[in-house]
Amino acid sequence: MRRDRSGLPLLLGIEIGGTKLQLGLGSGDGGLIAFERRTVEPANGAEGIRSQILEAASALLEAVESRSTDLDAVGVGFGGPVDSKAGVVTVSNQIDGWAGFPLAEWIIERIGVPRAVLQNDADTAALGEARFGAGVQASPVLYVTIGSGIGGGLVVDGKIYRGAGQGAVEIGHLWIDDPGGTSRPGRTLEAIASGWSIGRDAARITSRAVESGLTPAQSPLLRLCDGDPSKITTVLVAQAARGGDPIATSLLEVASTALAKALAHAVTLFAPRRIILGGGVSLIENRLWLDPIRREVDRRVFPPFRGSYEIVPPLLGEEVVVHGALALALDLWNLSRSQ
Repeated sequence: MRRDRSGLPLLLGIEIGGTKLQLGLGSGDGGLIAFERRTVEPANGAEGIRSQILEAASALLEAVESRSTDLDAVGVGFGGPVDSKAGVVTVSNQIDGWAGFPLAEWIIERIGVPRAVLQNDADTAALGEARFGAGVQASPVLYVTIGSGIGGGLVVDGKIYRGAGQGAVEIGHLWIDDPGGTSRPGRTLEAIASGWSIGRDAARITSRAVESGLTPAQSPLLRLCDGDPSKITTVLVAQAARGGDPIATSLLEVASTALAKALAHAVTLFAPRRIILGGGVSLIENRLWLDPIRREVDRRVFPPFRGSYEIVPPLLGEEVVVHGALALALDLWNLSRSQ
């Protein structure tokens, strides 16, 4: 028996990532009625994730004494490019079996709901923060997530900006000149400042330093990885930077400068009122990450726009994509009622 919810819709929000699957029930007002998180096994491919979606959705509905027929709409934030109009996944760079998959249609048929909507996860997170988090009462809102990759989303007057329809604001794929000012060719922002890239570069540089005689006694970073550079992660780089490790400090400076360059371009192009920096890398303490980025953007930005924007951390935590997916589902439900 479905609970009396005073006429509010019952919506399901889903985040599909390369390492995690999250689902939440709500009414699209910024709250969660029930929540499930599952670990993704990449070896099981897309089919494995689809099985997890069905299992988790069933568990959520059972927890609130509801059935799939009680759902009014489903929203999905997917970790990769999508064709949102068609409801089709374009491709996943992390999990096999998603290319060209009609995910919205599959959800309608297999979960048994009247309607479903699909968006890229960064766009979905941007909508969540704009509606319920750090972007409330601001427009435009630029959201950038810096994790294993780098993605972006722009929300204007409460709506995701999708450009010509296939996506927009792919800030992680901007080409950035070498931050060190050398003659080395530029790289994409994602190749410089993502969590994966920071960890990879730290391991490479530390390995070379070890070959030249660096010892754990001389390097906090080498001590943290137990003398094995292959074990270095971005988390260890941040810890070592707090202890003054020169390699770690230099890499965070390179990454934050590269991100600041990209954000300065974004301000010039889109003039956002608020810029929200999310993702795992942005959990690095402010003095090593957010503060240098703010200073560098202010130095590089188009002068007439200086002071017109804020750069802030997110508020919605790890559930941000689920909140955004619920907002997508609410918009779809409202649209269906107006037709």
